[in-house]
Amino acid sequence: MSRITGTSETQRFYNESGWREEGGASVDHNLFGVTEDGPIRIELNNLHQGRIRAALTAAGLPLSLLECGCGGNPEKLLLDLCSKYTAVDFSDRGVQMARAAFSNVGIAHEFRTADICALPFDEATFDAVYCAHVIYHIENPAGQDAAIAELIRVVRPGGVVVLVAANPHPLAFPVRFLRRVLARTPIIGHILNRLRKKPPLPYRPMPIGWIRRRLARCGTVNLVGLGIPSTNFYRNVTEFRGIGKALWNGVRWLDIHYPERSAWCGNYVMFSLVKAQPEGHVSAKGKGVVAAAASAK
Repeated sequence: MSRITGTSETQRFYNESGWREEGGASVDHNLFGVTEDGPIRIELNNLHQGRIRAALTAAGLPLSLLECGCGGNPEKLLLDLCSKYTAVDFSDRGVQMARAAFSNVGIAHEFRTADICALPFDEATFDAVYCAHVIYHIENPAGQDAAIAELIRVVRPGGVVVLVAANPHPLAFPVRFLRRVLARTPIIGHILNRLRKKPPLPYRPMPIGWIRRRLARCGTVNLVGLGIPSTNFYRNVTEFRGIGKALWNGVRWLDIHYPERSAWCGNYVMFSLVKAQPEGHVSAKGKGVVAAAASAK
């Protein structure tokens, strides 16, 4: 039986072009990046960063943290939580860029080129694992299942896995919702997939419930929204006037007051798993897990 791996097309894209600079930014940023250049966007970005940090600190501080899929833009905003930061990525070019970005960082850190579906670490190595906007670029469900299992395997009991994924059925965007539903039907989906422009890299978001069930096998899972709008919405809808301003205020209200519902309505979801402890055992760091997880809600 062959080993399940990630998607070579994704790896090739980032090695050949994704982390190449064009016009002062990476190709990846030009294709998928957004800018928090208005007060609502800045507020929501800070809110989402706070949700990530609160979920990770449920494992206790300081953290031995693994970031999976760091690419050329590793998450420096989490470094103050860490005793050691480790990161892996499928792309050699991405890892080289990440190392360069950390050249002046004082905290202990390590970068490796590795497949998220077969991580090169022993079981229960880390206090926390963070993986954002990676899993849905694995083109088959078996590969995504293997990646989730690996994230869980390398975190210690009482530790935390924070996974940021895409919602394939964003209720707040009915056209996108319908298009994705139709794309999964055998006949219509085949026609639509032939007609649509080929995306620059594989994109297959799995349903929220599908991911949640796989995480829940190994502990307690919470989910919250981590971005209602799509990239197109960010780029094309202004928050400063007219209907755009009303739409952005609606996004803000839903995201702040109903974080779990926003996960189902929007485009991006944060799952946080507190990995179950062996029965009767609570580690020194694990003593604060329940209280910290509750305060993060």
